[in-house]
Amino acid sequence: MTMNRPPFRQILILCLSLLPLVTTAQSGFKLIAPRDGMTLPNNMPVLSWQKVDASETEIWIDGIKMGSVPSGQHSYVPFPLSFGKHIWHVIAVTQTGRLESDTRSFTVEDKPLSDVPEGALLIRSGWKVKSSVETGLDGKKLSESGVDTKNWAATSLPATVLTALVRNGVYPNPYIGMNNLQIPDMNEEFNAENGLLKYSHLPGKNPWLQPYWYRNEVEIPATLTGKHIWLNVGELNYKAQIWLNGTLIADTAEVIGMERHFRFDVTSVVKKGSKNVLAVAIYPPNNPGKPAPDPVTPLADPGTNMADGVIGRDYTKWDVMGWDWQPSIRDRDMGITEDVWLSVTDDVELQNLYVTSKLFLPDTSRAEFTVSADLVNHSAKEQTGILQLSIQNEDGLITVEEPYQIAANSTREVIWDAKKVAKLAIFNAKLWWPAGYGKQNLYDVSVSARTGSVVTASVKTMAGIRQVETYIGAKERVYKINGREIYLKGGNWVIDMLLNWTASRYEKEILLTKNANLNILRVWGPTGVAPKPFYEAADKHGVLIWQDFLNDFWGTFKNTPGYQPEISLFEKATTGIVKKYRSHPSLIIWCGGNEGPNPREELIVNSILKKHDSRQFRHYLKQSDGDGLHGGGPYHTLEPKDYFSHRKLSGFSSEIGPSGIPVFESIEKFIPDYGKTWMPGRFPLDGVWAYHDANDWPGSDTRKFSSYDNIVRGYYGAPDSTNVKAGFQDYIAKSQLVNYDVYRSSIESINRQLWTNSSGILLWKGNSSWPSITWQVYDWYLQSHAGYYGTKKAAGLLNVQLNRDDQTVSFLNLLNRNLDGVTLSATLYNQELKPIWSDKKEVTSASNTVMVSGITVPKSKSVEFLKLTATDKTGQLLADNFYWLNETNEFSDLNKLTDPKLAVTAKILSEAGKLKVTVKVSNTGSTLAFMTALKVVGKASGEELLPSLWSDNYLNLLPGESKTLTVEIAAEDVTETPVLTVKPFGSVKALTVELGSK
Repeated sequence: MTMNRPPFRQILILCLSLLPLVTTAQSGFKLIAPRDGMTLPNNMPVLSWQKVDASETEIWIDGIKMGSVPSGQHSYVPFPLSFGKHIWHVIAVTQTGRLESDTRSFTVEDKPLSDVPEGALLIRSGWKVKSSVETGLDGKKLSESGVDTKNWAATSLPATVLTALVRNGVYPNPYIGMNNLQIPDMNEEFNAENGLLKYSHLPGKNPWLQPYWYRNEVEIPATLTGKHIWLNVGELNYKAQIWLNGTLIADTAEVIGMERHFRFDVTSVVKKGSKNVLAVAIYPPNNPGKPAPDPVTPLADPGTNMADGVIGRDYTKWDVMGWDWQPSIRDRDMGITEDVWLSVTDDVELQNLYVTSKLFLPDTSRAEFTVSADLVNHSAKEQTGILQLSIQNEDGLITVEEPYQIAANSTREVIWDAKKVAKLAIFNAKLWWPAGYGKQNLYDVSVSARTGSVVTASVKTMAGIRQVETYIGAKERVYKINGREIYLKGGNWVIDMLLNWTASRYEKEILLTKNANLNILRVWGPTGVAPKPFYEAADKHGVLIWQDFLNDFWGTFKNTPGYQPEISLFEKATTGIVKKYRSHPSLIIWCGGNEGPNPREELIVNSILKKHDSRQFRHYLKQSDGDGLHGGGPYHTLEPKDYFSHRKLSGFSSEIGPSGIPVFESIEKFIPDYGKTWMPGRFPLDGVWAYHDANDWPGSDTRKFSSYDNIVRGYYGAPDSTNVKAGFQDYIAKSQLVNYDVYRSSIESINRQLWTNSSGILLWKGNSSWPSITWQVYDWYLQSHAGYYGTKKAAGLLNVQLNRDDQTVSFLNLLNRNLDGVTLSATLYNQELKPIWSDKKEVTSASNTVMVSGITVPKSKSVEFLKLTATDKTGQLLADNFYWLNETNEFSDLNKLTDPKLAVTAKILSEAGKLKVTVKVSNTGSTLAFMTALKVVGKASGEELLPSLWSDNYLNLLPGESKTLTVEIAAEDVTETPVLTVKPFGSVKALTVELGSK
C-alpha cells in the first residue's frame, strides 16, 4: 500500500484528477454503502462498492488516498476518521486505465468521550497539527491571528499525532498488514536497526522527538455567559504548553501525565463574539524506551512485553511499548487524547459529586443513600444561597434543601446521609444488578446551588443501589452482589492502540460482552482506564468492571527500583481516576497490581481510597494473580478435553486464553494480500500473521500459536495450498470449529466445579486493541467468531454440558429459583445420524448450583455427534448443547458432509432505533446442518452489518429440527438494505433470504 505525503499531496491530487485515463461513473460503477448522506457514530465504517474487474482499487476520502485493496475485494474499513462530513469515492485500476466511481458523503458524529457539561462549547473540529520543527514559531505567535495553516494536518479531536498524520495521508494505516514497519519510531536506536528513518516525513529527522502544535481558531459566542470561563482538556499525552490569544495559560511543569483532566480559568483572555486562537504544544513522554524487535517471520518470538520497561517511569499507557497482542506505537500515543471544551461557572461551583448506597442485608428492600459534593467559591467574598439535592427514579422524586454559606476563595464538602436527612432512607429500593441477575435500576441524582430562584451551579450523575461483598472460600475468592453469590464470567479488556474509538464504540463493546452472557470485564493494568462512556454503558447494561491501577507490578518492571512515575504525579492521576469513576455501580473492584502487588499500595489504600472512596462497598484486590485468585494462563490453545484437567482451570483465574482466530471477512480486511508466501508445512501462516500476533514464545514457554495451528491441522486436516483463496478460507472455516469447541470447554470446565472448586473465569482477552489473530471473542471490527457463540453457550444462566475428561453430563442453574422436574436427555448419533446410544434423567436443580446428572456418555471410536437437552415439566426447552466427538480426535470426515436442505424464514420485528429480526431455521433434509453460520448482510455488498447481536449462532440441526433466533443491529449500523445469509460448514455457497416485513 502506498500513501501520498505532504508537501506534494495537493499537487498530486490535482494531477490525478486531470489524468486522461480516469473515466467517470458513466460506466455504472457505483458506491454501495454507507447510503449517501448518512450520519454515523462509527468513525471506521465499512465502505463498499460494486464489483469491478481491477488489479486494485484505491479508496479516496476527502481528496486523500487512504489505501487500496487488491483484485477481488470491494470493501474497505478506513483508518478511524475525524468527526464531521466526509466525501469519498474509489478508483479501480484496470488494464486499460483508471475507472472512477460516483462520489458520496457521510458524516461522523457522536457524543464526547469526556464529561462535558450542558452549555459548554465543545472544540471538536477545525484542529490543525504540525511539528514544531516545521512551524518555526513560538506559542505566542501561533496563538495569534495570521498564521498560515494550509499545509498543516487537519483533524478533529481526540487525535494522537500519528492519528492526525495518517488521516492526512502522511503515513500508511498502521492497523493493516505490516504498514507499521513503514513508520519511524520514537527511539533512534530502533530506527537505525530497522531502517525506519527513511520513512520520516521530516527528511533525515526523527519526527517524534520534538513537540507538535495543535492549533484551532474558535468563535466564542456571546451567549457563553458566566463569571468564569474555563478551558478544559479531558486528557493529553504526555505534557503540554497551552497558549490562548497570545497568552501562556499553562506550561509543561503543570500539564503532565495521562488520565488527568486539566482546567484553567481563561476569563480574562477569551474574546466573546470574535475569533480566539488556541495553540497547544504536545510533548512526547520523557522516557519513550526502545521497542522489542518486531515479529516478522512466521511464528516468530514476539519479544519482551513492554520492551525495556523504561516508559514505566512516566504516567502514560504502557501498552504502547508493544505486547504479544499489539505492536509498539511509533509516537507513543502523544497527542490530545480526549476532548477540549470551554465551560462557564458562576462564582459558586459544585464539583466531585459522589453517590453511594447501603443495604441492610439480608433485607434488600431497605437502603440508604449518601451524597456528597464539593462546594467551591471562586470569588473574593463570602457567598450564600440554597443547595438542593434531588434523587429520582420511576417511583418518584426526593428533594432536600438547605442553606449554604461559604467563605471567600475556599472549598468545602457538603454531605447528606440518612442520619441527617430521614428521607434518604429508601424502603422500596430498586436495586442495580449485574446482567442476568436482575434489572439495572438507576437513579438520577443531582445537586444544585441557587441564589433566589436562579440556579448558579449544578452537577448530576446516575447511581445504582448495590452492595459488594467478598470472601475467600476453600479454593477461590467469591463475590456477592446484594447478598447473592455471583458467578463471574468475563474477559480482560484493552483499549484501542491509537485511542481512536468513539463513545458509541465503547457502548457496543459492552453490549457484545453482555450478549455473550459475560458479566464482568477487567480493564487490564497497562492499558490504563477507559473514557467515561465505557463505564456509563457498563452501568446501563449490567456489566461489572474490575479496574486495575496503572502503576502495577508489570508496568514497573516487576517493581524494579526507579521504574515508576514520580510519586506526586502518580498520586494526582490516581486520585483523579478514583474521584471520576467512584459513583459507577458497575465498578466493583479496584486492583492494585497486575501479576504482583502494587509498590505504592500503602498510598492507594490508606490515603487515596481511604479519603476518596471509603464508603462504596467496593473491593480492593491486592493483585490479579493472588488474594484469592490466580493467573498466568494457560494462554496457548488446549485440546477441548484438556481444559477439564489443567491445574489452572479451577478456582478463579484472571487470565485464560484460547486464541480465537477471526472469520475470513475480518482477516481479509487487515491482511489483504494474504497467501503470497507461507511457512513450509504451515499454510497460510506467514510473517504478517506473526506481526498480527500469531507468535510462538521461545523454549518451554507455553504461549505458542502453533498449539492452535496443530489442533486445526491434526483434527480437521491441513488446507490445500494449491488454490490459495479456497485453501485460506478452508483454514479459517476449520478454525471456527476449534474456536467454538475450546472457548466452550474453557468455561464449561469452570462450570463443572462451581462453588466447590471454582467461582469465576476471565478470558484473556475479550476484545482486541487492533486487528489481531489471537486472544479475543470478538475482533477489532466488532465481528464475533464462532468462539463467541461457544462462550455464549457455556456462559448461559442455564447450561447442559458434557465434561470432556470423564464423559459425565452436568446441569448448571444460575437462576434465582429451584427447578424441579427437569428432564436431561443425551443422545449419541453416528455419522449416518442414526441414534446409537441415549440416556435420560429427571432431576431437581437447586438455584445457583451445578449438578452431575448421573448420565455418562460412552467414548466415541469414530466421528459421532452428541445432542444434550434440558426440558422443564411442560417439555419447554431450557438448554441444549451439541458436540462432535472422536476419542482419536480425527475429524476429517466432517469435510465430507453434504449440504443440508434448509427452510429459512426471517421477519423484521422492529426498526425503532435498531433492526430486530426473528429467524427460523429448519432442517428439512436427511443430513446434518453443521455449524451453520447466520449473518445479516448488505443486499448489494454482501458485507455483514456489524455489530450484530444474535441470540444464538453456529447452529447444529439434526434432520427435522428447527430453531428460532433473534438478531439485533443498531439502526446507525444498517448502512444498506439488509438480507440474511445462512451457510453450514462445508457449503460452498450461502443461502440468501429476504427479510419479511413486520
